[in-house]
Amino acid sequence: MKNKIYLFFLGIFILGCHPEDSGIRSLIKIDSGLIEGSEHDDLKKFLGIPYAEPPIGKLRWAPTLPVKPWDGIKSTRTNSKICYQPKQTTEFYDRGPEIDDMSEDCLTLNVWTRAKNSNEKLPVMVWFHGGALVWGSGSEYSGEELTQYGVILVTVNYRLGPFGFFSHPDLSQEYGSSGNQGFRDQIESLKWVKKNIRNFGGDPDNVTIFGESAGSWSVNVLQATPLAKGLFHKVIGQSGARLLPLTHLEKSSPYSLSAENLGIKLSQIMSEGKSTSLENLKSLSPAAIIKNVEKDPMYSSQFDALTVIDGDVIPEDISMIFKKGEQADVPVLLGSTADEATTFDPKIINPGMKMISYKDLTISSIKGMLPMAGDDLSNLYPVTSEDEAKRSWENFTTDVMFTAQMQKWANLMSTVESPAYLYLWDWYPIIDGSTKYRAFHGAEVPYVFGTLDRFDIDARDKDIEFSEKMMKIWTNFAKTGNPSFEDFLWPEFNSKTNEYVILGDEISVERELRLEKVKLINEAYDSARVDFN
Repeated sequence: MKNKIYLFFLGIFILGCHPEDSGIRSLIKIDSGLIEGSEHDDLKKFLGIPYAEPPIGKLRWAPTLPVKPWDGIKSTRTNSKICYQPKQTTEFYDRGPEIDDMSEDCLTLNVWTRAKNSNEKLPVMVWFHGGALVWGSGSEYSGEELTQYGVILVTVNYRLGPFGFFSHPDLSQEYGSSGNQGFRDQIESLKWVKKNIRNFGGDPDNVTIFGESAGSWSVNVLQATPLAKGLFHKVIGQSGARLLPLTHLEKSSPYSLSAENLGIKLSQIMSEGKSTSLENLKSLSPAAIIKNVEKDPMYSSQFDALTVIDGDVIPEDISMIFKKGEQADVPVLLGSTADEATTFDPKIINPGMKMISYKDLTISSIKGMLPMAGDDLSNLYPVTSEDEAKRSWENFTTDVMFTAQMQKWANLMSTVESPAYLYLWDWYPIIDGSTKYRAFHGAEVPYVFGTLDRFDIDARDKDIEFSEKMMKIWTNFAKTGNPSFEDFLWPEFNSKTNEYVILGDEISVERELRLEKVKLINEAYDSARVDFN
């Protein structure tokens, strides 16, 4: 079945019939060897390309290593297996991958390109998926529509959950630090892009990293880490940043145990209390680790502890890196949705919480997440009735996790020369015949990728038109570093004017997005950090 053709130079597409389908086969020589993808209607797809050594056996939890070259032709016509992950806790986002679809040998990426040759130098967009650093895969996202706007799309798998964000004293001793393995994978994928994307018709000097939710956390980390400097040139952050006080590798704080202590606790869960030794943990099957982690009621809610100040990938709190102006000095497009938390309702997700009132939920959420906050903040989220309290819980959760973080990121860009552009997504998709979720968490993703079937959206003509406009905005930014489109001039964000753009039924420039709430939330976070340090 494999055609033994060898290329002695880089960057050439070899085309021919493939016996398995009516499409066309594409062969490309990359840094590590020959790969065979597929082409249909001028779209070339190369799926499941290894970019790093499989982190299996002794390499479980090790820092990411570059992929070794291979002989012959490696087929990249189908997606690889996804990285091991537990079941989703939120039914709304559950796409139900089976354990048989998972592997530790999952460090692969996908390239979607319409370049006709290797000299086109198309802008490159590298997508890091969301899922709280616990769930998801790059293969969930298609480049079929986005690449029609003159860009190349790369989507990436990276280690997740107990395999990708795990600290342990023995790992720290062996490698100098531990944790953040998934971020190291992402950095290695960007090194791969820099080495190889020219062969797909891409421009290694015009790379935009973007992501949503934990993918946005990721690009925030990548902008901050010294290990990714020079690997990208623009950033798009959609609903997430890691600008809150972070977990430290070896020392505990009032808001978190040390990452190594958390790792010891996780070790006991992974081994069912049998052992916390690294040797024993490496002998466990990945399926057993996932099965045991799924039994732990707390694991799926401890997302904030997964990003670790390890002294290497993350040398200090990311907000401090930005305050010092030590982040990558590149343009950023940042934003969140207007109603992020409508799909997170704990009374729906967790049947055991049905008897708890929204008033109690709202009060406990504010006190639990921001113990340093005073009554001024609580008064902005009133709870005089259950209906009002429900909306206040949604609004507070939206603001504390997303609105405030994205605005803080935009404000912190004042320490460098490159501009920041801020948006609020306020478009309501119709799902199951209703817009009850309003502009929920992740609502923008199908529009950005032109895949309106992602949440079973009932797509109207105006949804399709809006999606086309969003793809134009996102790719305009990737091409030029400015999201302006047609005759719409998008203002740069700064703390004096606080101008942002609403993306909804009307696209317009507004000022001071929930400014009082955002100010109090970020002050409370900063107080916690100052008191500890």
